[in-house]
Order: sequence, then C-alpha cells, then structure tokens
Amino acid sequence: MRSLVVHLGIGANLDDPVATLTEAVVAIGQIPGWAVMQVSPLYRTRPVGLLEQPEFFNAAVALHATLPPEPAAAALEVLARVKELERVFGRVPSVRFGPRRLDIDIIAMEDVAVVHPRPLGTEPDGPDAERPLVVPHPSATERLFVLAPLADISPNLQAPGWAGTARELRDRQRRIEGDDAAICVGAWDVGALRWV
Repeated sequence: MRSLVVHLGIGANLDDPVATLTEAVVAIGQIPGWAVMQVSPLYRTRPVGLLEQPEFFNAAVALHATLPPEPAAAALEVLARVKELERVFGRVPSVRFGPRRLDIDIIAMEDVAVVHPRPLGTEPDGPDAERPLVVPHPSATERLFVLAPLADISPNLQAPGWAGTARELRDRQRRIEGDDAAICVGAWDVGALRWV
C-alpha cells in the first residue's frame, strides 16, 4: 500500500445542498485509510450542460489516502468508495449534467494517470455510460466550478497532462466563463466542520 494525495470535487443542487456537502466532507474523512487535509471554500456555481436546473454548490477536498501501489487499482478503489458515498447520500442515476443530491469526482491523484474500464455500478449518467475512468479528470481544466475551489487549496497543483497549475487554469477559465460563474459563499471552519 502507499499514501497518495487525492483531490476530489464535490457538488450538489438538490434538497439542502450545503448541508449535504457538509455531511459528505465529514463522511469522506471517516473512510478507513483516508484523512482529510484541506477543504476549500464553498462556491455557488452555474449549471453546465443542462441549464434549466437549480444552481450548484461546489467545493474541493484534498486528502491522504492509503491505496494500492498500482495506479489503476488505486484509482478504482477511490472511484468505488466515492460512488458508494453518492449512493448512501441518495444519488440515483440521472441524465448527464442533470440535478443531483451529491456528485463526487476524482480530480487528480498526484502523478497518477489512468484510463481504465469502470466496474459495474460506477458508470456515469446518461449516454456516456460506457465512458472509462480517466484520472486526472478529463474535463477538470475546462470547468470553473472545479478549478475555483481547487486553486484555493492547491494553487500549484499540476496534474499529468495539464497545461498549467490549478491557479493558472482557474484564471484562464474565469476569463472565459466570467466572474459570476463561480461565486465564493463561505469558508470551511475546521473546528465546526462546516462552511461559515
């Protein structure tokens, strides 16, 4: 086994999304072998893809995870754990980019670069159900709702294949999407385990 720094993106826009994301951060920290290092500020973000739905709330989490040494096995273990959390929090299959109670994506895992078929039960929504697991996340560098919180906790992160750091990519994407695409609405309070 080896310890890896894993960056996750979390988001929600159904029911009480802020409460859900707060509970999700706590649950991530309770996974055996995982220890939360940092939680980003919380952002209110515009939907992408399917625009006729409530705004999202998004954040990023950096954690140490004890994982198998082989990159694909490590990525698949993280995927299985976050998909199980989504199910526990009531996520059901939906349309791609549609509303959801909880969404957890693997943004990056240090130097890990993986393209691997997904196990049953971890398929993405909609017509892309055959899409493989790709780490780093293939669309992360084009989404301000990912990059804004990520750059707050790991500004110098440059995952394999990225053409810049999280901060540089965030700044570029903010110029494309506009300042109102991702608005900071709270800072994580480590003592209270919630955004304030």
